[in-house]
Amino acid sequence: MASIYKRGKTWTVRFSKRVKEWDPDKQAMVSVLKQKSKGGFKTKAEANAYGIKMEAESLSGVDVTKNPTLTDYFKKWYETYKKPGASDATKTKYKFHILIIKKYWGQTRIKDISRSQYQAFINKLAEKYAPVTVQKLNGNLKACMSSAVSDGILTRNFISNVKSHGNEAKKLKVEYLNIEEIQRLIKTTVANLNVNIPSRYMVLTAIYTGARLGEISALHWDDIDFDKKIINITKSYSWATHKIGPTKTKSSVRKIAVNDFLLDKLKELKQNNCDFIFGGATGYPPTSGDVNSVLRSLLKNAYITKDLHFHSLRHVHVAFLLSKHIDISVISKRLGHSNIGTTLNIYAYLIDELKLSEDKKIVSYLDSLTQ
Repeated sequence: MASIYKRGKTWTVRFSKRVKEWDPDKQAMVSVLKQKSKGGFKTKAEANAYGIKMEAESLSGVDVTKNPTLTDYFKKWYETYKKPGASDATKTKYKFHILIIKKYWGQTRIKDISRSQYQAFINKLAEKYAPVTVQKLNGNLKACMSSAVSDGILTRNFISNVKSHGNEAKKLKVEYLNIEEIQRLIKTTVANLNVNIPSRYMVLTAIYTGARLGEISALHWDDIDFDKKIINITKSYSWATHKIGPTKTKSSVRKIAVNDFLLDKLKELKQNNCDFIFGGATGYPPTSGDVNSVLRSLLKNAYITKDLHFHSLRHVHVAFLLSKHIDISVISKRLGHSNIGTTLNIYAYLIDELKLSEDKKIVSYLDSLTQ
C-alpha cells in the first residue's frame, strides 16, 4: 500500500508490498519487502493521486517497485534473449543500438517515457539515419518493451502505433553490373584463376550463387553435392573468432542450385587438401580485406569502373536473375531471406527499373494494335 508523508516543503509517496520470491541459496520461496518512493509533490493531493495510481497498477499486475532505465533494460534484454547464439554481425548491430539509446535517453526510466516522447526520438533518428536503420532499431525496442509488459514493469507498450521513417537520402543504392559487365568480370576472373589464390574462386562463386561472404567462406567439400549440382548453405565463418557459427538467420539455411561450369572450377581447389574449400596457405579462408582487394583488381582488369565490394556480387546475382524474369519469390528463397518483403525492400529500385523497361514494351505492344 502507499503511505504519504511530508519532507520539508514537499510531499513524498512510499509504496510498500511484500511478495514471495524464489531464493536460490535457500532453495525456497521467501517473503521480500519491496518499496518504491517518489518525492517532490507540491501538494498532498498530488501525492495522494500518485499513490492511488501506484496501487491501481500493482493490482493490475505491474511491479511498481521496478522502473529501470531504458538503456539498462534494453541491454539486459539483449544479453538474455538475443545475444546467445547470435552472429558477430548481429551482436555488432545490437551494440550500435545500445549506444544510440544511451546517447539519447541517458538515465531516463522506462515508466517516464510517453508515446509522444518516443515518437520525437524516432523523428530525431530519421533526420540522420536511413529508413531501414530506424526501422530495425524501432523493431528491437518494440520487442524489448513487449518483454517489459510481460515482466510486469509496464501496463502497455508505449511504442505501439509509433510511425517509423528515415532519411531517404541515406539509403544505400544497390550497385550492380549489366549482363555484358558480368560476362566481362567472369572472363577476367577465369583467366586469372590460381588455386593458390582462393579469393578469385570466391568471387566466381558469389556471382553464380548470390551467397554471402561468410557463407561462402564456411563451405567444406561435403557441403557440395556434385551429382545433384547443389551447394548446401548451413553455416557461416567469422574472421574475428576464426570459428564456424550459424547462418545469419534460420531461413539462410538453404540449398542453392548451381551449374557445371562453377562446379568444375571449384574441383580445381581440391589439390590444396584443405577442409575449407577456399582454404589458403594457412588452411583458413582469406579475410574480407584480402577478398575485396582481389575483387578490386579483377574489376580494374575487366575495365569496370563501378565501385563494388564483395557483397555487391550478391546484388549482381539478383540483378541478373531479375533481368531474366525469374520470379521474385524464387530469388528470395535463393538468397535466404526470411520473407519476400525483405527482398522487395532491398531490391525495390531494381524492380522499378525492370518495371519501367517492361512498361515500355507494353506501350509498344499496345501501339501495334492500331498499326
